[in-house]
Amino acid sequence: MPFLVRDASAAATSVPDRLSPQLATLADAPPTRGDWLYEAKFDGYRILARLDRGRVRLFTRNGHDWTDRMPTLAAALAPLETGATWIDGEVVVPGANGAPDFQALQNAFDAGRDADMQYWVFDLPFHDGEDLRKRPLMERRERLAQLVAGLSRRTVALSEVLNEAIGNDATLLMRTACDLGLEGLIGKRRDAQYQPGRSRSWIKLKCTQRQEFVIGGFTEPAGSRQGLGSLLLGVRDAEGRLAYAGNVGTGFDEAELARLRARLDRLKVTTSPFHDLPRSVRTTWVEPCLVAEVSYAQWTREARLRHAVYHGLREDKPASSVVREVPLSVAPSRSQARSIPLPAVSHPERVIDPSSGLTKLDLVRHYQLAAPWMLPHLEGRPVALLRAPQGVGAQTFFQKHPGTLRIPGLGTPRDVRRGKVEALMTIPSAQALLGASQMNTFEFHTWNAIEKDLESPDRMIFDLDPGEGVAWATVREAAQMVRAMLDELGLRAYLKTTGGNGLHVVVPCRRRYGWDDVKAFSRAIVVHMAGVVPRRFVARSGPRNRVGRIFIDYLRNGRGATTVAAYSARARPGVGVSMPIRWDELDAIENGTHWTIANSAERFAVLREDPWQAYWTDRQELGPAMKRLGFKISCRGRPAAAP
Repeated sequence: MPFLVRDASAAATSVPDRLSPQLATLADAPPTRGDWLYEAKFDGYRILARLDRGRVRLFTRNGHDWTDRMPTLAAALAPLETGATWIDGEVVVPGANGAPDFQALQNAFDAGRDADMQYWVFDLPFHDGEDLRKRPLMERRERLAQLVAGLSRRTVALSEVLNEAIGNDATLLMRTACDLGLEGLIGKRRDAQYQPGRSRSWIKLKCTQRQEFVIGGFTEPAGSRQGLGSLLLGVRDAEGRLAYAGNVGTGFDEAELARLRARLDRLKVTTSPFHDLPRSVRTTWVEPCLVAEVSYAQWTREARLRHAVYHGLREDKPASSVVREVPLSVAPSRSQARSIPLPAVSHPERVIDPSSGLTKLDLVRHYQLAAPWMLPHLEGRPVALLRAPQGVGAQTFFQKHPGTLRIPGLGTPRDVRRGKVEALMTIPSAQALLGASQMNTFEFHTWNAIEKDLESPDRMIFDLDPGEGVAWATVREAAQMVRAMLDELGLRAYLKTTGGNGLHVVVPCRRRYGWDDVKAFSRAIVVHMAGVVPRRFVARSGPRNRVGRIFIDYLRNGRGATTVAAYSARARPGVGVSMPIRWDELDAIENGTHWTIANSAERFAVLREDPWQAYWTDRQELGPAMKRLGFKISCRGRPAAAP
């Protein structure tokens, strides 16, 4: 079959060539539990430095190589004759009062002048070929301090732990930071591991409300003003559309007004990029690709900004990833309550994940919020529960049969096969879902069939399982390749994160074939992909087989095999969540643990419709796809029951 894809896989190394940074979750107040350190929140660009025997490369948080834009910094780091090493930090330019000045940093990049830039370093995920990500933060900081001790502090400096200078009163620290003109504080658990994506083990506290916005248009200047009047701003909503958020008309100097107008004139379009067209006079629409950093007093009830102030353009963040930030509430408010009642939780304060400080109550609350979205994925499907009574890092076990388990509302259908009868489990209600999570269930794994027709699967799943040394960008590209392959076969596919290292590609189908045929067909697809791009894909499982490559796991398509359900948490450090997404969201996803139970509420807060809305009525015939691939089934499956 003529199916062509680009093979751009890179050789595997023990220390990755690309690294997704750990990100802080916005919080509305300092935490009251745990041992935390506080650093200044720098008003600059997140930069990760990759060092290897004098060679230095500098990357933005999204993996763009900016080494050529910061030659002074690269030269300052070059004397560190260490082996493969990753340093995490923030590049800033000090303003007149000594505090970081974002506009000054932007001006320095625009002018190609990096001599005034300072690199504040704060973490060391890898050092001299050694993976330090599972080590406590304080151990990584100590190694980092030793590593950069001989460098000029004018260019490279270790971020200061403010607790050591001012004390542990987080409220006083916050007030002091704001008085000094800083953007805010970053709080980190001292024992935290380094994990890509957002985690509650790192939080950000802001002196003023401030975030990124997409520029969708501008107005003409009035009076003596030159350049432009104001910028029209937006954020992406749950459907990926650009939602109008208001205007910003202050914070510009004359030079910035001129620079902005020159760039915007090259991006003019004739139609509005906003899905909710604002009524504005003399508006010029532009392609929504520029991102502005804006502070503001508050959001109005109409979702508009009040007293917005422009601070500069951001070139390190894609416009497709800009959404409205929702702060994590340390003490949940009444507005966070849902109609689904929270059951009595035994030992709610028990820490279930030492790396993030998440508690059992956090896990149950995740399932309380997830229930309306998750239950359709569980309804009628036999389920296996992964239980972890002592939390992440301790012993876990799968439970496929109810046994003596007593969960209110639990379904117990019978599996009759070859004269043997076994009791299965289903989760038919929020009561059963929350009851299972109260019984220390982290993960819910489901069959590819429903209880009323256990012999006819109604979906195929392709689990993209990356091996050692495979960068996340490669995993994203691989998912698109699998999608392209399925498109060639005439099959539509749906996508979700795994809450781990990979992605799941799901193909719904009519219940027309049996397990053996569907599994064999999925294997044929995987074998074809591995044959077309052998340096990228492998059709055999096992860690040795997939070093530097991706195993497309088709084994989950056998009878009784299960796959972690949509919206399920994972019993792994950080407690990631398997989250359904639209294909057009993939480029903005930073890793398979982009969402965790610490930030899943942010996702639910902006979702207005199911990302898989079409999935529920999409029942595809596999027969034509089988013929197109040249696949022959061993015997015709029995006719399916009505879907």
